[in-house]
Formats: sequence, C-alpha cells, structure tokens
Amino acid sequence: MKKRYILMGIVLASLGLAACSSKESAEKVDSKQVELITEVVDKGEVGSSIIITYPEEMESKSLATSDFSVFAGNKSRNIEAVYTSEKNKDVAPSEKGRYVVIELNQNDTNAGTLSFDMEKFVNTRTNLSYSVAQTKTISSTKGTKYEATKPLTIKTVQTPILESFKAATFTDNEKVMKYRLFSPAEGDGKKPLIIFLHGSGERGDDNELQLLGTDGPQTFTTPSFQAQTKSYVLAPQVPFDEAREGWFGKGQTLVLKKLIDQVIADHDDIDSNRIYLTGVSNGATGTFKMLTENPDFFAAAMPIAGYMYHEGAEFIQVGSARYLAPNKEDAAKLKQIPIWAFQAEDDPVNSVQGSLQAVKAIQDAGGKKVQMTEYPSGLVAPNPHASWEKAYNNSQALIWLMQHQKS
Repeated sequence: MKKRYILMGIVLASLGLAACSSKESAEKVDSKQVELITEVVDKGEVGSSIIITYPEEMESKSLATSDFSVFAGNKSRNIEAVYTSEKNKDVAPSEKGRYVVIELNQNDTNAGTLSFDMEKFVNTRTNLSYSVAQTKTISSTKGTKYEATKPLTIKTVQTPILESFKAATFTDNEKVMKYRLFSPAEGDGKKPLIIFLHGSGERGDDNELQLLGTDGPQTFTTPSFQAQTKSYVLAPQVPFDEAREGWFGKGQTLVLKKLIDQVIADHDDIDSNRIYLTGVSNGATGTFKMLTENPDFFAAAMPIAGYMYHEGAEFIQVGSARYLAPNKEDAAKLKQIPIWAFQAEDDPVNSVQGSLQAVKAIQDAGGKKVQMTEYPSGLVAPNPHASWEKAYNNSQALIWLMQHQKS
C-alpha cells in the first residue's frame, strides 16, 4: 500500500511538472516586437512588409502565410510570403532566424501610405495604421511554443530610403529650403550630381515627401545604378504654398540654385561638368525654369509631365488639364542643352501640349538636342499624369542622361 501511494505521488508530481513546463514554454510576442517596413515604388510609398522579432530562432520552412494576418486600418493586406531573416535591416531569406518577415502584396489597393488632399493639392502620410496578428501557435527551433495573438498595433516604422538620404536645411536670408542628399560610396575620381524636383503633391517642410511621392530619387540610388555611376543625388523640397506655384513661385529657383552651388562647394569630388536635372509635374516646370535661368550650368535634363513657365503667362485650359505656352526667347536659351521630355497623351492634370509645344519651340529656335516621348492614351494607367512611372523605368533614358557632360 505504501509503495502504491509513493507511485501515485510520483505520477501526480510528474503531471504537475509537465503542466508547469508546458505553461512556461508557451509565450507570446507583443507590439514592441513588430515593425512596419515601407518601400518606395513607382506609384509612391507602400507598406511592403512586417518584421516580427522573436526571442528565439524560427525555422523558415515551418512558417506559412496562414500563420499571420495583417491589416492596414480596418482593411486586410494580402500576404505574399513569410520567411526568416538573420537581420532586421536589408533582410534576406534564411533557413532560420529570429526575425520573421511577412511580405505584403505591393499592388494591394490599400498598400499606399499617402493620401492626396485635393483642397491643398498635397500628399499626406496618413496610411500608416497597421496591425498584425499571429493566428496560430508556432514553435521555435528550441521547441518553445508561441501562442496566437490578438491584433498587435504596429508603432515602429522603418523607411530605408529616408535613412539613405541625409536631411538638412538651407537658408538664404529669409528663404528656407529643406533638402535630402544621398552621398555615394567613396571612390576615386569626380562624381556627378543629379537633382530631382518633386511635384505639387510633395510641397511642404517635412523633408520627407519629396522622397516618398515617387521613386524618382530612388531610381538614381539603387545598387545597380550606383554600380554603373557613383552619383550624388539631391532632393530639395519647395515650401507649401496655397497658390500651388511650387517651383515657379517667386524666388524659389534662385534659392535652389544657391543650394546646388553650396552642395557642390561642400563636396570637392562633385564633377561640375556633370550636373543633371530632372523633375516631375510641377518639378518638370521647375526643371524648364532652372534651365532657362542657368542655360550653361546643366549637362542634360529630363522634365516629365510639365511645361515651360514664363512670368505673366496665362494658363490655357484643355478639358481638365492646363498648360502654359512657351516663350520663344526662353526656348532659344535652351537650344544647346540635351533635353528629353516625357508625357502621356491623355494627361488629365498638365496638358501634353505643354511638353509638345516646349519641345517644338526649342527645335524652332535651332535646338537639335531636344526630344520628346509621348505615351499614347491608355498606356500610363490608372493615373495618366504619372508618366514618371514609365520614364524612370526606361533604362535607355537613364543611360542617355548620364552620358552627357558639358564640354
């Protein structure tokens, strides 16, 4: 009888220890361990992935897309893949790792982080309210079980492009211009400087929108581009103005030129014979204006979906779109500059006539270095104004731009 009681005690103790051990090994992650990663694609910034940091390593092959759910606001995001990574920056799939990467479909209708304010005609970065839930129990390589969670609010956002451009402010008397500067890897020889001018939607003073609205700046900082031509990339931000003048607002291009001069003075490895200018929409108009004011300064330019500005000119309305007719004297100043303009035939914001007439005026003045790509109706979709989505993905155009230098 005594032996039976002892045996029963051992069994009960074993069950108690097992229950205790099971309870101790069941863990959960919380909001402090999750972060949203954003990426800038041709349509602008999107929520591209979620990273969950676990205390122990997970095995990639044991994870499935059904193990997680992700919401942007109250709408779900489509999960493309789930895998582990050995680091939480510059992630790469690994067999195992503490960092679980949840890749999201960048074409989701709710993938974008920016909302357009029609009244102010500017983008706002409002769509960053994300949550993620682990929907099933998963185990680490050590056997520790991590229980399913309720939706975890994501409070940390990682935006690699903002980290790759240094933020700064340029002041000229009472004029202030925020800007971002990408510096290439160190190396021998002089390096070109590429200036990107954003559109009306990125006016402001946050010093971020000019990098997030389009992939223009990022086009020139990709590893593949930099491997071919190590380049500085300058992305200034014109202050917000209710009149929507942007880059052709009074004095803005004068401040911009002084900023460019300062950047060149601060970096003695910039090649002053290889200064390139490109811009989209209002930034394309700013590009034409900068070329007109500084016809001997730039090596080449790519204005996309803009028109030539001339003080006192009145807008011409074509349906919902508008443009300014070029001034012949201004056009004549540009006849020696290599220019490649781009715009969609069905642009509903800036009429394609703005680019077509600008190019023709330069050609009529004797310009033989100017050309135009007009995208046929329906090719640039769903937003025909966004010709930059095509232009910056045109490798021949990028090669063309960078091959020029002042003689």
